[in-house]
Amino acid sequence: MKKNEIEIRGVYVAKVSGQLVAVRIDRESPYGGWDATNLATGRSVRIRTAARLRGRARAPEATS
Repeated sequence: MKKNEIEIRGVYVAKVSGQLVAVRIDRESPYGGWDATNLATGRSVRIRTAARLRGRARAPEATS
């Protein structure tokens, strides 16, 4: 992805510790990149470049 495509409070798929997980972008980091929350674990992560983001996360599909 590109830096101008990233929205604060958006949910994206990112590679964290070698795995693809959903992360929520919380704010821009004063040191560059973004501060985010790993939605699988609840831990905070730092996304340094937009290249770590794979795209917007899809909403989970409802099962009936």
